[in-house]
Amino acid sequence: MTIFDVFLIPLYLGIFYFIAQRIVRRNFHDPVYRTYYIKGLNYKFFGTISFAMIYLYYYKGGDTLAYYEAARPMLRLLITDPLWYFKFITGFYNHYPEALWADVREDAVYYLTKGSATLTTIRIASVLNLFSCNSFVVLSLFFAFICYQFVWRTFTLLVSVYPVLHKQLSYAFLMVPSVIFWGSGVGKDTIMLGAIMLFFYCYYNMIIRGKFRVSHVILFLLACYVTALIRGFILFTLIPCAMLMTVVTYQKKIRSSFLRFLIGPVILAGGLGASYLFVRSLGDSVESYKIDTLQKKAEGFKSWHTYLAKTEGGSGYSLGSNVSYTPAGILKQAPIAIAVCLFGPFVWQIRNPVMLLSGLESLFLLYLMIKIFFNRKIYKLLGVLFNDPIIVFCIPFILILAIAIGMTSFNYGALVRYRIPILPFFGLLIILINYHLGKKGA
Repeated sequence: MTIFDVFLIPLYLGIFYFIAQRIVRRNFHDPVYRTYYIKGLNYKFFGTISFAMIYLYYYKGGDTLAYYEAARPMLRLLITDPLWYFKFITGFYNHYPEALWADVREDAVYYLTKGSATLTTIRIASVLNLFSCNSFVVLSLFFAFICYQFVWRTFTLLVSVYPVLHKQLSYAFLMVPSVIFWGSGVGKDTIMLGAIMLFFYCYYNMIIRGKFRVSHVILFLLACYVTALIRGFILFTLIPCAMLMTVVTYQKKIRSSFLRFLIGPVILAGGLGASYLFVRSLGDSVESYKIDTLQKKAEGFKSWHTYLAKTEGGSGYSLGSNVSYTPAGILKQAPIAIAVCLFGPFVWQIRNPVMLLSGLESLFLLYLMIKIFFNRKIYKLLGVLFNDPIIVFCIPFILILAIAIGMTSFNYGALVRYRIPILPFFGLLIILINYHLGKKGA
């Protein structure tokens, strides 16, 4: 960071807050905007600057700085060869431009130029960097501000569904410390958090509420496309979970309880069948999404993250000596993987100050989860779980991703980043279960 950044950071913060105030004034009739929009943005920007400072002065490197270094020379490419720049940005040229290797430290960015996920992140960073005056912290603020808009949309959507839960929902979506920290920098995690939130927001409005606006369709397709490019396996989870939510929603609209009882299993089976066919067809049509390919990738992640944990002092963990990525092996290890993903790192596994935040947060989530089982109406839990469409979305979304992340990370440094899209929905699940169990006649 240079003296130039010292002047740029407050200038851009002023611009972002000016835009934020305009948004609040435009929605001043809505108390949710007046109460939470600026407050949530304050947390987001605090997380962004903290994230940037820690990577600049504590880690002194990392993926986020490598993305910035790879994106920085794109401005020169735009000026000297705009055709090549637009070919790279639009994906027609699927390699890092050779002309820019002289402007970067090849050893720092070379590993980022080999996959669609990292190249997509470089493309997005390079476009935003055109407006960031080549400042790493300002670029981080752009990532955070755009991501916040999508998180905010999902938050306000859920508040419109459950108005009495606005305070609790603000904790889950705007104030989770590790989501604020890891989801506010230059990198894949921030992009994926925003894409998943945008997917849920658009899908719910289009399919559940029947609001087929052009903007919803475009943003939904954009969210799917970005998710497929960066972490395609998440699309395997999102689509079936969204279909199950749709099934429960329309089943509840059948007035006759007897007819609902008869048709319910048929609709559910249809939704599960459609989800399976979608996933199967996607896997057959795209080589990198085939099950055997995903299995090889999972084994590769395991080897790489285990190596990092041993060689770089990372906070590694183990699921046992014989981890198998066959269907039987995944089922066997699933409970441990879920526990590790949702409630790790455990306090005795913390190895550095950055992990301390995640450890305390995980301990609190574990406390909230255990507390549910001491509710006097816990015997009604099964009915609650299958009666709310959003809960029906949350349960498989959380469990499937928790298994996938828990069984591929083997390193808490990677795990706490990969799981950030889960945590708001995990908080949402806890909030909704408590809400339904607390209602009269629950």
